Amino acid sequence: MSVRVTERLIGDIVIVTGIPDSPLMVVQQIDEEDKLVTTTWFSDDNACQEGLFPGSALDRAEPKQAPKAKVMAKKVRR
Repeated sequence: MSVRVTERLIGDIVIVTGIPDSPLMVVQQIDEEDKLVTTTWFSDDNACQEGLFPGSALDRAEPKQAPKAKVMAKKVRR
């Protein structure tokens, strides 16, 4: 899947679909004409990295869902 390169993409978190364990990257700017996306992320040594990717290589990062808590009903004694 790929992202649509529009102004609404700025600030979204994306990943590179072709790279296993792709870092989470924040979209900083876009070039709608050339369909390019500028992203930033932090490397393993906490250095800020910047990259330019085609929109077709990116996908929105899926938020991790918190495990659902089991709700136990209390028995009411009368």
